[in-house]
Amino acid sequence: MSPATVGKLTVQALMGTASILCLAGESHADQPLERVSSIHYEVAPDCSYKFTLVIDDFVRKQAEIKDLSQLALTYDPERTTFRFVKGWVEGADGVRHEPAANAVFTRPSTASRDAPGFVSSVKTTVVMPAVTTGSRVHYEIEEVVSKPSVVGFNPWAWLDPFENASVHVVIDMPSTLPLNVAGQGGFVITDTTTNGMRHIVADASVRNVSAGDREQHMAALLEFQPLFLGTSLHGYEDLGDIYYRLNRNKPAVTPEIEALAKQIVGDRKGVDAARAIYDWCAKNIRYLAVSMSVDDGWVSHDAATVLKNGYGDCKDHVTLMQALLSATGIRSEAALIDWSDRARPLPLPSPGEINHAIIYLPDFDIFANPTSPFTPFGVLDQGLSGKIAIVAGDHSKVRRTPEMKPETAQFVTTGSIHIGGDGTVGGKATATMSPSIEEPLRSALQNPDENNRRIDRKLRNTPEGGFGHLATSGPYDLDHPFQLTMNWHSPHGIDPTAGAFVLPAPPSFDPIDGPRSFLDRKGRRLTPMALPVRDLTWNFSVDVPPDLTISNAPKGVDVSNAAGSYKAVYEHRDNCLVVHRQLVLKQRELEPAAYDDLERLVYAAQNDFTAIVTTAAAVSSGASADGGNCHP
Repeated sequence: MSPATVGKLTVQALMGTASILCLAGESHADQPLERVSSIHYEVAPDCSYKFTLVIDDFVRKQAEIKDLSQLALTYDPERTTFRFVKGWVEGADGVRHEPAANAVFTRPSTASRDAPGFVSSVKTTVVMPAVTTGSRVHYEIEEVVSKPSVVGFNPWAWLDPFENASVHVVIDMPSTLPLNVAGQGGFVITDTTTNGMRHIVADASVRNVSAGDREQHMAALLEFQPLFLGTSLHGYEDLGDIYYRLNRNKPAVTPEIEALAKQIVGDRKGVDAARAIYDWCAKNIRYLAVSMSVDDGWVSHDAATVLKNGYGDCKDHVTLMQALLSATGIRSEAALIDWSDRARPLPLPSPGEINHAIIYLPDFDIFANPTSPFTPFGVLDQGLSGKIAIVAGDHSKVRRTPEMKPETAQFVTTGSIHIGGDGTVGGKATATMSPSIEEPLRSALQNPDENNRRIDRKLRNTPEGGFGHLATSGPYDLDHPFQLTMNWHSPHGIDPTAGAFVLPAPPSFDPIDGPRSFLDRKGRRLTPMALPVRDLTWNFSVDVPPDLTISNAPKGVDVSNAAGSYKAVYEHRDNCLVVHRQLVLKQRELEPAAYDDLERLVYAAQNDFTAIVTTAAAVSSGASADGGNCHP
């Protein structure tokens, strides 16, 4: 599907989304101040079709001028012709301004420039004149798709749930052509057949909303926004069959590939051999991100070409890895999947369900993502976990990747903190993590020259401040767990004479946003919430100078509900405190009604993170100046 955009607004126009239109011919006084759109497909018996989009909008405020002053449409010129029919800007004075001839221009698309040889699409842009607050902007465009997509006919349309708008979709097609349709989020669909022609109408509208209704950490909009889908596919298996048919000969084993496979594998066998091949591909083949779409992205380069180039998209990585595995006698298949934060499938088995290819090894029941140089073999991040995976073959099968669970997404920080007599806070800690959550930190911390600055920034967000040193294990060493080692000091971080201080903790490198970011300012939710599934654990000790003793330690915390749990345990040993904290988030998506549970967890954790410790002069000190046996 070719995306059209008006400013930042994506109007997946060619197969169908639009979100802005007022029908031509309406009087100025009758035109609503909302965004309205109209889409018409006229489908021929050979599945070629004409697509017409009419767009109208009203510029409500200054911030919208840039977004509404141009329309940009991306398409494949080998199968699509584009025509800008007409357009105008009507000012508050009723005067219309039409774009000049040179204000409609075509250039190679961003994807074509970024990935030459992978995508051949172009982008036509229409720039409107004299757009100001109070203007009405009108576009009409037409496309003729003479060569149907390899994945059939797949119209769709959507509305932004935070923008007042309506959309009207019409599909006219021979009744002999297959097309399944479905909608969500308020779309009303009628489907009639007269004289051998099928007439499908889909309408939806959004009212009384604003951009201010958007919420932090929302689930993917595709899960709940008004959405209309159509597809000529019978099921997900069709997508796998099409992919296999187009690419079945691409993983051919050449003498060069066979020799390379032997060199990589050596005397390894089975899973160990597959891991060695995966590691080599991830490290040596540069990834070019080209999303699979209706229009393109379905045909891989052959394995020999990928090896020669040293780069490729997801399909190319899979193809080369398949060839290398085949050379060692290991079976493998491409698996088509969605790589995003979306947790639920679309209403229909549409090509929009997938945007990525990974590899599946049936003999070991292992999925792997060879495009990521920071993800170990057989590991999937949350964006690939619990997803429909279409395993492509002669008889494609639909599987589901393993769900992300707290026990497979653990992050453990262990350390010790010493408070000196002058109030200087010094500490050291290590952090270990499950392979499924290593990727963001391996990527972010791959440059050791930057890592000291990174820990300094973390320390700036603590009451003590300070300066530190951060070291990591090898970011590109996928065969060994990733680990952080840190030490730091905070001059005058605490006033030891004050009799109380906020309990310090090791710098936090947990790869999630801070707990406070999950709180809603209204104290309630209207939309589903996307969450990281995690088990975060902190085990550390804090010791005070030997002439002080801890008189009051924080109280323990134990909160558990459907969203997860937070627990804190404190062991008081004279001038030493041993701390055990654990925050578990169990659900990757939270319905609005369950927000109260999450809020209770977050406030319990946040209050505990700022716990106060009180001290008093020690009567006698049996502990050494370095804290004695104060260990977590």
